[in-house]
Amino acid sequence: MSYSAVHRKTLDNGLRVVIAPSETSAVVSITVGYHVGSQNERDGIRGYAHFFEHLMFEGSENVPKGEFDKICSASGGENNAFTTFDKTVYYMKLPADQLEMGLYLESDRMRAYAAGQEAVTAQQGV
Repeated sequence: MSYSAVHRKTLDNGLRVVIAPSETSAVVSITVGYHVGSQNERDGIRGYAHFFEHLMFEGSENVPKGEFDKICSASGGENNAFTTFDKTVYYMKLPADQLEMGLYLESDRMRAYAAGQEAVTAQQGV
C-alpha cells in the first residue's frame, strides 16, 4: 500500500483531523472518535455513553431516522460504532469515490443531531 505523508490539523473548534492518503486504495475509511466513554459516568448511573452512541444513528436535521445506514449501504459502504471505557467511535468504509458523501453524513450527524423522544424511548431498552 502506498501512503503519502500523513497530514494532521487541529481546527479552531478543537476537532483534530488526520488524513492518511493512499493513491492505490479503492476504499476510504472515515473514523470519528469522541473522548467520552463509561469512565465519564457516575456510579449507579451507567450506560449513558452507549445509549448516546445508539441515539446518534437516530437521525439529524438533514438525514432522517434510518436513512444514514441506507445511504451508506446504497453507496457500497458499511458503518458501525462502539463505546469503550474512554471513547466512543463511529467508523465507515466506502468506495473511494464516495468520500464526500461519507464526510457529509458524519458532519451532519455531528452538527445537526435531531433524534426525538420516540428515538430516546426506543433506545432506553438497549
